[in-house]
Amino acid sequence: MKKNIRILYVEDEKEIRENMIRPLKHLSEKLFIAVDGNEGLALYKEYNPDIVISDIKMPNMNGIEMSKEIKKINPNQHIVFTTAHSDSTFFMNAIEMQVDGYILKPIDYKLLKHKIKSIIELIRLKREFQEQQIIINEITKLQDNLLIVLDQNEYIIFSNNKFLDFFDIANLDEFAQQHQKLGGLLLEVEDNFDNKINELDWIKQIQTLEDNKRVISMVENQTPKSFLVNLKEVKETSHTIVIFTEITNIADETKRFKEKAYTDELTKVYNRAYFEEAFDKEIAFKKETQKPLSFIILDIDKFKLLNDNYGHQIGDEVLKDLAKIIKEHTRQTDIFARWGGEEFVEILPNTPISGAKRVAEHLRMLVENHTFVDDIKITCSFGVSEFTRFDSKLSVVKKADDALYRAKKNGRNRVEIED
Repeated sequence: MKKNIRILYVEDEKEIRENMIRPLKHLSEKLFIAVDGNEGLALYKEYNPDIVISDIKMPNMNGIEMSKEIKKINPNQHIVFTTAHSDSTFFMNAIEMQVDGYILKPIDYKLLKHKIKSIIELIRLKREFQEQQIIINEITKLQDNLLIVLDQNEYIIFSNNKFLDFFDIANLDEFAQQHQKLGGLLLEVEDNFDNKINELDWIKQIQTLEDNKRVISMVENQTPKSFLVNLKEVKETSHTIVIFTEITNIADETKRFKEKAYTDELTKVYNRAYFEEAFDKEIAFKKETQKPLSFIILDIDKFKLLNDNYGHQIGDEVLKDLAKIIKEHTRQTDIFARWGGEEFVEILPNTPISGAKRVAEHLRMLVENHTFVDDIKITCSFGVSEFTRFDSKLSVVKKADDALYRAKKNGRNRVEIED
């Protein structure tokens, strides 16, 4: 360390200056000597020393004036004053500049040596930290993944270049000015991360998911990208390391397979498999939030007779047209699916039974007034129920099915409800 430390010593008195050269060379092999503030400032600008030791009262430019100029160049410069004067004005100026210390003349070499060694140790620690940061930065540059470190309040305190490049920002200060926290930039991912529960922070949401379902989406250049999230909690410091591995191609392929698996081949609306999973999630959300949840089941009246008279091919065309009509009049928050045969179902989150009945009546009239293929006219019967705290998925479906049976029994082309 001795070889790497540069010291600038500024002293106008020749005898004191010459007496200090040998002991200072024991602390540093790169020692620069100046006889006043002007010469000291020139040497500082040329050699950029780590430590400045200076007398305060000198001709031409005193130590205070020189140090003020040095602090303009480097506010963190280590400076130690030596002085034979006890003038309080000098000491106040030294304190204001936040120097590392001052030593009265005649100089106690042991005291100066101790002070210089403590500064050298501080410099060593700073350099080690900077070297570690450089190594960490170089390692993170080699990663294809986005990497960040969060503090206990979920603020980003470190990131690799991949993360900065993704958001097209120069540094984390710019990110904080634009976004503050990352959570608000994460998009919902079906069956995985669900951003609609805004009260929960995203880290806690991710932690509740299985490892292979810790998937989020973020937008790059207006294009959503999918990432698998890996979390590592550092308990000793309360930090969290987060690594985002892009899986956009895999996620897109998985989505296509899911769409195929969850889509009714004939009508292109959701199938029963999707309905079962979606209904379980909506029931869980209803129990958590106590918001209303209703269910509709509908059935084409006398569909067997239609097939017998026109053939199954025409019957299929009617089913496709019916599914299209209802899907076009289904809210984004609602879930419409083919139950099987000529039966369809609809889940209505945040909707009481009175609202669900109005929806069913509207759909019933749309079907009744529509002309299908070959000028065919059909009607549908509807059963409506609402999920209560006493219900299960099976019971709420049965209530709607019972209401549908009554609608059929009472003349068809009608809506019946079951509380």
